[in-house]
Order: sequence, then C-alpha cells, then structure tokens
Amino acid sequence: MKYLILSGGSWEDYEYKRLLELLPDREGVCFAGRMTNEQQTNNQIRAVAAADIYSLNMKQYTILVSSPYWLSEVLSLQAAYVVALLERCPEEEKKCLWDKYSGLLGAKADLVATRSERIYLEQSLRREGVLYLGGDQQESYGATFQGDRLYFLTDYEVLWRKAIVNLWQDSTISPADWVTIQLELRADYYISMCAKLPSQPVVHYLAASYLYLLGDSVANRYLAQSFELMVLYEYLDCLHSHFRFFSAIEGKTGDLETAVQQYTITAFTAEEKRDAERLRGWLHSGQYELVRAELFRLNEDEAAAVRILSSLTTSEAKMLLIQNYIRTFQWEKALELQQDLEGSVDGVIEGTIHLLHGRRHEAIRSFLNAAGQDNQAWPLLSEMADLEEAVKRLKRRVEG
Repeated sequence: MKYLILSGGSWEDYEYKRLLELLPDREGVCFAGRMTNEQQTNNQIRAVAAADIYSLNMKQYTILVSSPYWLSEVLSLQAAYVVALLERCPEEEKKCLWDKYSGLLGAKADLVATRSERIYLEQSLRREGVLYLGGDQQESYGATFQGDRLYFLTDYEVLWRKAIVNLWQDSTISPADWVTIQLELRADYYISMCAKLPSQPVVHYLAASYLYLLGDSVANRYLAQSFELMVLYEYLDCLHSHFRFFSAIEGKTGDLETAVQQYTITAFTAEEKRDAERLRGWLHSGQYELVRAELFRLNEDEAAAVRILSSLTTSEAKMLLIQNYIRTFQWEKALELQQDLEGSVDGVIEGTIHLLHGRRHEAIRSFLNAAGQDNQAWPLLSEMADLEEAVKRLKRRVEG
C-alpha cells in the first residue's frame, strides 16, 4: 500500500507518527511538506513538495489528511481512499470555519479517525466507519513486526490496522465488525465506570450513548440513572439533553408510540411542537418509518435517519432525506436530490461545492444569487476569503 500524508503543519509537529509506523503493508509513504534527509531516512518517508503531489499516481494511494483546509486537494487528487484524521479546532483558527470544513472532509472520507471522544461520538451519529484513536485499556492487544521492530499494540491500534486493511482488500472482518468491537469496548469501559462513580451523571450518559449505538435496550437503564442524577443536581436543561434521548432509544429498540410521547414532553418551542404534531400524524396514519427516521434526526442521529429514508420513495421522505444530507455534510447528494424534486438548489451549498472544486467565479455567482436583493452576500464572500487565507497559512506551515 502507498500513503500520502497531508498534515496540519510541519513534520516536527505531526502527532500521528506512531500510527504511520503501524500502517500495514507499507510500500511507500510520502509526506507533503518539508523534511530533512535524516528524518526521511529514519522514518522511511519521502518528502514531496505540496505543489508536486499531483505528480503521484493517486489511484495507488491512500491519503491521510489531518487538516480540513486540504479538502480542495483531496477532492481534485481523487486518491484510491481518504482517511480523515479529525481534530478539535486549534486556538488560532476560526471555529465555525474549521468545524464546517471538517464536517465536509469527514463526509468525503472513506474512514474517519479521531483522538477526540466527542468528535468520535458526533461522527458516529453522522456516518459509518468511525475509529476512536484512544482507549483506557492498559494491557496489550497484540504485537506486530514492522521491519525489524516489534510493536506491542493497544486496542485502537489493532483496530486502526484492521480498518486500513479493510479499505484495500476483501477481508474476513467487515467494517461493521471493527466498528462494533470498538463500541463494545467503550460501552464496557463506561459500564465499569458507572460502578466506580455511581453519582456521576456524565458517566452513565456515556454508557447509555454507546449502548444506544450498539442497539442495546439496556441503554434505557443507564440513561434513566443519568437523568435522575441530573434532576437531583438541579440541572434544569436535562429535559432536552437527557429525557429527549429516551425517544431515540425507544425508536431504535422499543415502542414508537412511547417514543413520540417522550419527544412531545420535551417540545417547548413552536417548532418543536410542530415536530411533535407531525410525528403524531405520521404515527396515526401508519407511516412508522417516517416516525422513526424523524425521531433519530431530532436526536441528532442523522446516520440512522439516512439509512431509513434512503429506502423510501415518497416525496415527503426525500425532503426529509435532503435535510439529513445537509446536516451530515453530504452536500452533493443534497443538491442532486433538491434538483430532482424542486428544480432548484441551495445557492450557499452550491457555491461552497464550486469553491472546493476550484470554480471560484461560479462560487461567487452562486453566493450572489443566494444573497438575493437583501445585500447578504458579504458574509458569504468574507467566509470565502477566510478559507483562502486559512489554506495559505496551512501551506506555509507545511513547507516550513
């Protein structure tokens, strides 16, 4: 296997060096940026100038990218596979811009990996194939030789290797298998922590979250414990953050009527009340898949909603699918479906896609059309300038 590394900075600052050492079947690794001859020799990595990456035969490469500001290059290179190493927003970057383009990068990747458990859970609710690059197990989960060196592996390092191999070849382990293995490890960890820290609502909530992702109805019990503790500690916002979660669990493992009732209890705003009324209408008319999909969306589990809605053919289901595509940053799919249903597309989304594909003039035209007569184009054009400046800063850091 061949790999191209698109980092967020210099080689000295690159924080995934051990993962590079553990890459399976390394035929060649290229790093886009500056490295000394000694660094290249010691790490068996070849430095390539950022301007020269297009000279590589990318059909033979997997890209490992750890900054969302490489996204235009990722789209134009058309590598065999893309692994997105998603990170929290650095202090020097604008969070709204970083999060937006991280979301778009994650949606285009074949595999998402992250050291942030928060990002791991968020991504697991948006898509399949997400790996958490962390763990709490102290014992080794195996060993491997890379060249003449022996490495003892953690649980997530074993899964990292399985996930990478699974991209390239038919394997006895499917993506769902390694995803499930890690979810089970995280669930077991937090269940054990619940026994050690019985008065901590966050621990119980995380146990419930992992059990929910596994489709285990026991999640209800841990969520109930978390909710009771939140009420005991007088956290007044826990109806939205905790009680509403019951409706998603029931939607996945239990009674839809109970799920709708649970959501209705948490509906305070006019929009939420309209959502609750719509859920009741679908329930009474027997449109159970719409009910289930919308309950998942309202609980931010868009991945589950997309799985359901993708198989439905009604215009109502397709409109809901567009919303979920937008929320999960699958914007090209959203535009295609919008065009089919409505004959027009969202100008802001269209402009962003143009920009990422290097079509700057088309992007500006789409942003101006989206702004209409209200002179609201400036924020969109300002964001475009912010992105271009962020890309320039990235290239300066990489080239040293």
